[in-house]
Amino acid sequence: MMPDIDGFQVCDRLKSNEGTRSIPVVMLTAKGEAMDVARAFNCEADDYLVKPYDPHVLQVKVAKNLRTQPVTV
Repeated sequence: MMPDIDGFQVCDRLKSNEGTRSIPVVMLTAKGEAMDVARAFNCEADDYLVKPYDPHVLQVKVAKNLRTQPVTV
């Protein structure tokens, strides 16, 4: 949990800004309810992982999302 802003709001801000839209967002959270997962993907998160998490799974998800991002010049 972050003070003053939550991860969903951070994701919304990143994805609504032209300059940061292409940054992949992998949400790492304690919120694992279906509604939370749906909210994350509705704000255009690229992936979602619930704590406690396996570090190997996090590494794979981050690597996957970095590979699939478009290259901007």
